[in-house]
Amino acid sequence: MKTIDKTKTTVLAIGTLAVIGSLTGAITNLNLMDYFFPLYAGLTLMGVALLHKEEKTENGKACKA
Repeated sequence: MKTIDKTKTTVLAIGTLAVIGSLTGAITNLNLMDYFFPLYAGLTLMGVALLHKEEKTENGKACKA
């Protein structure tokens, strides 16, 4: 696995905390509807952090957008 920069690590950590918090709340209250948005947001953040690929230029370095 390639090295993960600080921004991706932060986004992944926030997403993981959101998923854990929403699942914990949904299990304790036995109601997923109240915790659906934080779960959705957390899974989206985790997906973006894990699946995002940087664009490369011809010389192999990442381009600045």
